[in-house]
Amino acid sequence: MGADAADVSEKLIQGEIRVRADMAHHISQGDRLIIKLYNPGNGIERDPKFQILPTFTLPLAFRIAPTIDMSGRTKWPSYIVEVFTDKDSDVLSVASGELVARTSGLVRLGTSGLVLELNALRQ
Repeated sequence: MGADAADVSEKLIQGEIRVRADMAHHISQGDRLIIKLYNPGNGIERDPKFQILPTFTLPLAFRIAPTIDMSGRTKWPSYIVEVFTDKDSDVLSVASGELVARTSGLVRLGTSGLVLELNALRQ
């Protein structure tokens, strides 16, 4: 792998999105899949980035990177990854009937092999 390719992979988080078998019936044609990356800060989501997939099939390999400044740097070394289905075209919240998966904590950039399994929203 060349130096440029290695540099790019160090700024990515990569993995697979799955759905629990007993939850798959909650995904409908027309649902979008949202992959969200953010730093949690002090209760305020910092540097949020969204990937919106209008069509998708699970399991799905994904890769996402935060915003990179003109010097090639990221703001933080670690982020939360959240994935959810979207039925109501609102990417700012997970609504009733939508499935969600979220990392339990911060994930360092350069991580690969992350597995997120969509499930019902826990209140």
